[in-house]
Amino acid sequence: MKTKSEFLSEEMVKLLNYRVEQEEYSARIYLSMANWLNDKGFAGAAKLFKDYSDEELVHADKAKNMLLANGIRPITPALKQPKQDFLSLPDVLISALDHEKEITKQCYALTKAAHTEENFMVVELGLWYCKEQAEELNKVQYFIGRLEAFGEESIMLRELDKEMGQLAK
Repeated sequence: MKTKSEFLSEEMVKLLNYRVEQEEYSARIYLSMANWLNDKGFAGAAKLFKDYSDEELVHADKAKNMLLANGIRPITPALKQPKQDFLSLPDVLISALDHEKEITKQCYALTKAAHTEENFMVVELGLWYCKEQAEELNKVQYFIGRLEAFGEESIMLRELDKEMGQLAK
């Protein structure tokens, strides 16, 4: 396996491997949230966050495939343990929004670096990640908006959980 690519600089390889790591870590974060939600009786939200976890692995594959297409073997990252406990469903949602904001910044940095290098293959991938992040931010912000509109009483949380479950695959 080659360690250098004609079309990917060392910086691009580093950024793509970082994207793999962060997307896989995102999957672990959402899996931890799903487990906590399930344990606390939020079956609908748990199912939706498990879907989110699975989606993050698909996102990691995009960066892996870019590396592999250029003859570079992706690094299989060591991942730190994500947070295991949350205060409430609203706490999970706020944590998810904060996480997605950080991932959005990372995707912007990848796209900017690719644009600076005039690496249009990676620019295209970076733009895909940025578009995906707009969707991710919107999904979580929608649920936070529901909490702001209807409150955090147990009956409202039950309704939100039910709605989240209906959106799951």
